[in-house]
Amino acid sequence: MPGIWAPNGDWIEFAQVDHRSLTAEMATAAAVGEDLGSMLAYLPDPDPVLRKRGDDAKILEDLTADDQVMTAIQNRKLRVLCRRDYDFRPGVLPGKEATPQATALCEALTKDLETIGLRDVFAEILDAPFYGHTICELIWAADGGRMRLKNIIPKPRQWFAWDKDRRPCLRSKTGLDLKPLPWGKFIVVRHFPTYQNPYGLRLLSRCLWPVAFKRGGVKFYTRFLDKYGQPWVLGRAPRGANLDAKRAMAGDLAAMVQDAVAVIPADAAVDLVESKGRAGDQFEAYLKRWDKAIFKVIMGQTLTSEMDGQGSRAASETHYGVAEDMAEADQYIIESAMNELALLYREINAPAAEAPVFGFNEPEDYGAQADLDAKLHGVGVRFTRAHIERRFGLQPDEFILDGEKEAAADGDEAAFAEPGPDHQDALDALVAAILPESVKRNAKFIERLVALLNKAQSFDEIALLLAEHLGQDADMRQQEDLLADLLTAAALMGRAAVRDEPDAA
Repeated sequence: MPGIWAPNGDWIEFAQVDHRSLTAEMATAAAVGEDLGSMLAYLPDPDPVLRKRGDDAKILEDLTADDQVMTAIQNRKLRVLCRRDYDFRPGVLPGKEATPQATALCEALTKDLETIGLRDVFAEILDAPFYGHTICELIWAADGGRMRLKNIIPKPRQWFAWDKDRRPCLRSKTGLDLKPLPWGKFIVVRHFPTYQNPYGLRLLSRCLWPVAFKRGGVKFYTRFLDKYGQPWVLGRAPRGANLDAKRAMAGDLAAMVQDAVAVIPADAAVDLVESKGRAGDQFEAYLKRWDKAIFKVIMGQTLTSEMDGQGSRAASETHYGVAEDMAEADQYIIESAMNELALLYREINAPAAEAPVFGFNEPEDYGAQADLDAKLHGVGVRFTRAHIERRFGLQPDEFILDGEKEAAADGDEAAFAEPGPDHQDALDALVAAILPESVKRNAKFIERLVALLNKAQSFDEIALLLAEHLGQDADMRQQEDLLADLLTAAALMGRAAVRDEPDAA
């Protein structure tokens, strides 16, 4: 009987296996007594920070009022939003070309998306790491024999919840009933969801306490500066002054803080005393501590936000690498959402075609490719012209390979040796025929020029003599006639040479 060896060494025959148990879910919350949603229609949000504070996810939106939170969110989003080179490509099977149906489907989807602000959609999809998830509703419109994608609208997160079966649902007006989201109508984007937490991992909930401590510190720090940051006005009342006189003097000094004017007795004294100490530095470090905690939660590092005069080049490169990893993960979130959209578009409009594939087009790193090719060449790999043309975008006539040097040199010699002997001979004959006539017509000009050069004593005199006498003995009409003859002969020879080329049509 066919079977399989169990991990404990027992032989289990397939006939003994209960196939019904293979298709049913055994490990469930109800089975172990942890069915948190048994009393409710929806699964309570299991976020540990929100649950301990007794708050819901709506409070997270208030955190964006903090300057450090908003800076970190913007920094992380813009690393992806600034990558504008993306597109849909027709889906293809491995080793095959795209079919006409797949190409037409991809073109139709791309055309539908031209009227949708994808940058704004991407920006809200990228809120998923901060709030756990983003749910986008798809608006369709009938267009002839197909369904056209009219809009993609991200909706408020508090409108949705997950039921006991971990299905995303739309809340009712009372909040007690749930309506499962229909197929083809929504795209659900989540950040690190788990079975226990289908709502996704929220980074902003991990910033609740740092923001709370920071806000409390700012208030205390402000009161501290108000009390101790300004100089104190210390007044010395005259000896023997009674309580009323001291109170009157104190009132004058208090008014002096606003008006800088006070009236005091002649024998009284007023001093300005400044607070000394490093208490303010301690509060500044306290606030920076929470700013760094916020940036570390959202960005995974702190060095790209504040250097504080510290950090080496190696540390900077490490932190920059972490930021790039975050950007790549966020980029994958958008790619997953758009590819899910492409699958729905295929199922609705052309189930038999391959679904379009969305992706960001990374710029070619020619330096890295050249380094790789050099290493492969060092171990004996020899590349073809097709590899160089495809990898580096070079034209065939822009380079030669090592093995082609002799052939190229021979070809060049042949090209220069035989450019078309008939035309070259004709050109030489033309020059030989025209040259005597040219010399004859310019004889007087040449004689005059030689005389000027012999007469001059310096370069300045040469310039003056040429300006004064040049061209007096030269017949310009003769020069123009000779030049016209030369141009006409050259044009006729060029046309004849093109006509006689072997490859000429």
